[in-house]
Amino acid sequence: MMANAQVPVAAIGPFGDSPVQVACPNCHQTVVSKVEHSSGLLTYLFCGGLFLCGFVLGCCLIPFCVDRLKNAQHTCPTCKTLLGVYKRL
Repeated sequence: MMANAQVPVAAIGPFGDSPVQVACPNCHQTVVSKVEHSSGLLTYLFCGGLFLCGFVLGCCLIPFCVDRLKNAQHTCPTCKTLLGVYKRL
């Protein structure tokens, strides 16, 4: 019964763009999540908006270099299990 109490913590954790402390449902350890950023809808919208504003000489690609515009994927550093995803949009 104790293991079942830990599973919802990882599923409903307050995931954001920075690492959080959660209980991993796979290895049952309390860990600080590893965060990897990937391009999402907000990144592509910013790129398209900059392109339409006239920033066509590569400046429209700047959103792909900014982590604050990307989605954050949280994984367990011990067993590499996906814990959650924070999507910007």
